[in-house]
Amino acid sequence: MTLEFILTLALVLGACGILWFQGTAASLRAETDERLLALTQSLAGSARGEQSATLLADLCTEVETGLPLVGEDSRIAVLDLRGACLCASSPTDGEFSGTLEDPGENPPEAEVRFFTRIRPGAADLRGIDYPLLEGSAFLGVIRVTVSQAPTERILARLKTRLMVTGGLALVLMTALSLLINRRRMEPLTALAEKMDQITAENLAEQRLPEREDRSEPGELVRSYNALLTRLDAAMRRARQFSADAAHELRTPLTVLRGETEVALRWTRDPEEFRSTLESNLEEIDRMGRIIEDLLLLAKSEAGELPMEKSQVNLNDLLRDLYQQGKVLGENKGIAVTLDLPETEVVQVMGDELRLHQMGLNLVTNGIKYTPTGGSVRLKLECEGDQAVIAVSDTGHGMAPEHLSRIFDRFYRIDKNREQESGAGLGLSIVKWIVDAHEGRITVTSQPNEGSEFKVFLPRTFPDQPRDTAS
Repeated sequence: MTLEFILTLALVLGACGILWFQGTAASLRAETDERLLALTQSLAGSARGEQSATLLADLCTEVETGLPLVGEDSRIAVLDLRGACLCASSPTDGEFSGTLEDPGENPPEAEVRFFTRIRPGAADLRGIDYPLLEGSAFLGVIRVTVSQAPTERILARLKTRLMVTGGLALVLMTALSLLINRRRMEPLTALAEKMDQITAENLAEQRLPEREDRSEPGELVRSYNALLTRLDAAMRRARQFSADAAHELRTPLTVLRGETEVALRWTRDPEEFRSTLESNLEEIDRMGRIIEDLLLLAKSEAGELPMEKSQVNLNDLLRDLYQQGKVLGENKGIAVTLDLPETEVVQVMGDELRLHQMGLNLVTNGIKYTPTGGSVRLKLECEGDQAVIAVSDTGHGMAPEHLSRIFDRFYRIDKNREQESGAGLGLSIVKWIVDAHEGRITVTSQPNEGSEFKVFLPRTFPDQPRDTAS
């Protein structure tokens, strides 16, 4: 990038120098032409009104007596119609020489004409042919030529100065650009070095100090640090997920291995073998549920589980959940109640199977962590354009520090881990289903007082169009 900048700067400086030089040369030439024209007009004006017989003679007299010359190596001459030189001034002392260099080279014309005569080894001459008229009759021309030596000296000095100043400007700008570029590249160099050192174990250690400016390198460093933060969090979740998954699967495998070894060594009664096999089957079922939940969450993150959405009647959905929850609660002596709007039918656009799974997970979670004699309540209500499903219980409850993590995979409160079985994936699945329906879920809880989960879903009305898939 620096080389491109230097080349571009050199081209710009060169183009500006050329334009400046050419403009100055044109200005000096125009100034010379104005002086030549003023002199010839003055000569022609002094002779105007004379008879043609005396006009040329009078002009020659003025030339012979020595007119003020217009510059270094200048000549004044009078030419007739044929281009013959009638008289001319000397370029050095003003004396009449009677000749002009190549007098017949350019025959005179009845119009003002400027010309340049190139002289090898000497400065060029700039000249003018000014016509002499008597009425409409063309008598001849006044020819004045002047050396371009002063102009060429000025242009030579200008060229030298342009080259020197342009070169110095290019060097200074190059040095300045290299310095600026080096300072701007320092964060990128440090970034490249840090990226070469990144591993899964040291993500948090590879952050770069952030600058307060809003430059592109500064923005890149901030984005890099934010990326490291996200990657570090993802890696921590992945490590925690792997550890929890291994723990959850290791427990039933350990039970299976232990019970099987005991049965093979000591059991002789068929009933004892049957009891061992039934216990093993329970552990296998538990592992199967864990694996199924893991596959469900993995497919949901990969986008392989699209929602088949249609109009879902939440009144009917909660009645089904109530019936299932009532059966599950009876086994533990837990009362399950239902509170529905008396006349209003609440509908949402969603996948009925997944919404049922979400509600059942919340109900079973409430029953699981509610002691005998407690209760679980299902309630459906509306808040504006939101349908609200609330599941509350009178169970163990949770401390505030747990509320922000209960939707994480495998997260369980330690004191409940021993009391109830479960892999800690149910609420993660609930959160995924709620997010897939563009809703939100909240939880409030107090230790030993119970918990309440509220699911907010966008409500639909009968006149709204139906979507079949998402």
